[in-house]
Amino acid sequence: MAYCQHCQQHFLDIKSLEQHLRSSKHCCDRCQKFFKSPRSKKQHMENSKCQSVHLVGRSCHPNVRSKGPQRARQGRSDSSLPMMIGVAVTDIYPAYLGVPRDAVMPIFRMACRLRFIKPDVDTLLRHINTQLDHMIVAALIEAALRLLPPDNTPEGKERMQKKMRDAQLAENSFTDQIRAMDYRFLTESEQKERNLQPTPDIRFLKPVSIHGKLCHWLEYKNYFGFKANPFVAAKTRKQLRRYLSALGPGAVVYRLGFEIDHISIEGVQSFREAETLYSLKQQSRAKLSMK
Repeated sequence: MAYCQHCQQHFLDIKSLEQHLRSSKHCCDRCQKFFKSPRSKKQHMENSKCQSVHLVGRSCHPNVRSKGPQRARQGRSDSSLPMMIGVAVTDIYPAYLGVPRDAVMPIFRMACRLRFIKPDVDTLLRHINTQLDHMIVAALIEAALRLLPPDNTPEGKERMQKKMRDAQLAENSFTDQIRAMDYRFLTESEQKERNLQPTPDIRFLKPVSIHGKLCHWLEYKNYFGFKANPFVAAKTRKQLRRYLSALGPGAVVYRLGFEIDHISIEGVQSFREAETLYSLKQQSRAKLSMK
């Protein structure tokens, strides 16, 4: 799933998003601000304030403070929150740096308070306001429900099995897309067949650069990553340290994004799925054009 940060529309894949951006908007090459016409973009570029911002490589996106990368407020969803100072992946797809902790924790705390009634997103939003994407809100509710005793009823077991099936399908889709770009790697099952240890979801045969970071492996997570995630965050950090020790630098890729600084392990990067696939796709295209 890809997301247009300007008009808050979702698209099935990155290719659809690219086509949408090329056909309907004009983008500032440096700050990713969108304009309805070339003339308005030209006026933006000629504006003295914007020029000074461009000279230092900062973002002039309206949802971002210009003083630093620590806070990004007032976005309509998690996808708009991380538009911070930094290097863009491309001219139309900015790097994702994460969601501020103070945007995550109030929602998670409310979900914990309401966990005994097993709230859905609409129920939770009647108790607290948020600008986070509803898919992230649902993920935070799911995390809060881990604090309840296990549901061993047939219905509970079926829900758990469905969740595991959905996670596996998402992971398969992610790996299939990377395989289609002609990257060479071993999946977790392929590593087990060869008796390799440890077994991240992707072990590259040759290290790959993603957003300028060299990665020997990728671990995929079908949820939103945040530091307070019960029974999950600590387990994930332990898992990533094991991969780092055995295989070298790598990254964890979250489908829904992550909280800023939720994992602070030198040599382990955090990426969101959409930006990871886009970065790899651009590099794959560049290699093909050189042949």
